Amino acid sequence: MFMPITKNSYFKSAGLVAFAVALLIGILAAAGFGQDPGRKVFETKCFSCHNIGGGNKQGPDLKGVTDRRSEEWLKEFIRTPTAMSRKDQDAASLFKDFAPEIMPDQSLTDEEMDSLLKTIKTLSDSGEMFTPEGAKLARPIRRSDVREGWRLFTGQKEFENGGVACSTCHGIGSFGSYGGGTLGPDLTATNIKYRDPELILILQEPNFPTMTEMFRDHKLTEEEIVQVFAYLKHSKEVSPNAAIAATTDSGAVEPRFLITGFVFTVLALVGLNFVWRKRHGNVRGDIVERSKI
Repeated sequence: MFMPITKNSYFKSAGLVAFAVALLIGILAAAGFGQDPGRKVFETKCFSCHNIGGGNKQGPDLKGVTDRRSEEWLKEFIRTPTAMSRKDQDAASLFKDFAPEIMPDQSLTDEEMDSLLKTIKTLSDSGEMFTPEGAKLARPIRRSDVREGWRLFTGQKEFENGGVACSTCHGIGSFGSYGGGTLGPDLTATNIKYRDPELILILQEPNFPTMTEMFRDHKLTEEEIVQVFAYLKHSKEVSPNAAIAATTDSGAVEPRFLITGFVFTVLALVGLNFVWRKRHGNVRGDIVERSKI
């Protein structure tokens, strides 16, 4: 026995079908189906140092590189850039042009490599600039985030997953009289060197060799990323001159350390002389007494 199809039942069935299709699309999207795998590889492995159509960063802009270089050359350079720079003049020139930055070896599978080169070519041919999809803050910035970011940066507040404080390796214009570490670059100018999505992605997935190892098992939480990003952005806004100096005089010797070292050395010598001022007293007394005999 067939039930008659009414107008209400038809629209109800159509609504259920539409809902099921939307649900299926959502599941596939969450699982990564339909996305360009090369974009994900570039976002997580390359974007910290390279753009596609956005200009040079630590490394060259890769727009059109698939037309300028052969596929074999690109694959070898990406996998073993340092070794290739010792035998290939073009690779050596790239290292020289972007010194002191050194590109680390990239352990990509054949599938990842092919999808990466395909993405670079597709975006280059279309004139589209690469923009990371995942480089977004978990929430809007609040006023209190600047102070919390400062506490994380200086180590006054520990990172939840055990990461080292930023000041261990980096200085920043608003950090204090003597700044932070010098292993990494001064971060006052980070918002000049990087667009917001680039900086967010670096905090999410740092792809610089030292940072990669240090934060491999100690990733920042979404809340910490918001706070550190807020502090870095604020530091550039309140210290624009320091940001400019950081980009132009990054190799200059900091005179405050030399002056402080000299002062402490002089004080130490004066203090030692005061403590040991009578060290020859007994010997001299004996000499004087003997001379009277």
